[in-house]
Amino acid sequence: MAKKNIFEKLGLIEAEYVEDDAQNEEMMTMPDITMQDPVIANLAKDTDELNDDEVKEIEGKLDVLIGAYEKNKLLTIEDIYRNARVETDTKKTIFMADIFLKALPENLPVDVKKESLLNIMNVSNIPVDTLLSDAYQRIDALNTVLENTVQTTQSVIESNEASIRELERRVVELKKVIDERRKFEEDQNTLIEYEVQKIIGIVDYIKQ
Repeated sequence: MAKKNIFEKLGLIEAEYVEDDAQNEEMMTMPDITMQDPVIANLAKDTDELNDDEVKEIEGKLDVLIGAYEKNKLLTIEDIYRNARVETDTKKTIFMADIFLKALPENLPVDVKKESLLNIMNVSNIPVDTLLSDAYQRIDALNTVLENTVQTTQSVIESNEASIRELERRVVELKKVIDERRKFEEDQNTLIEYEVQKIIGIVDYIKQ
């Protein structure tokens, strides 16, 4: 059996064993992020035994990478509802009311349609309060993700703008260093050329 790599040690993957005609081949199920990030992918390929300190260090790096990945992962509405653990039984969700509404004739007056909806729900033993509670929970879950998205986006923008300002400052400094070096080269060359010409002049005088 092959040595466990860091992902197996951290419990992020599970090894699957597949019977082959020649030998047992070990197959590992890797999280999608390992295939997208070369740093983690390289860690996954390393099968050398690691000590506890090395495991902790790599685990910390993985937390940062996975955290960054999660922040930029587009959540579907289903993801949001699943993370918020909202009701999954359609009969107990606000969407049941929508299903009943769509079953009613479209040309009914608003008041009649509303009364008909409430009657259907009553006959079906579906409490209005249950559906409203589900609706409020879903709205809260959606608003939470919305607020987190806005805050994270603002944080990313501020961080990157700060980096840009620092890089621009560094560019100015480096250009200044270049200009100073060019001036230094010019002054040094002038001194040396003057000295060379003086020496040549003396030599020419002696040779005459």
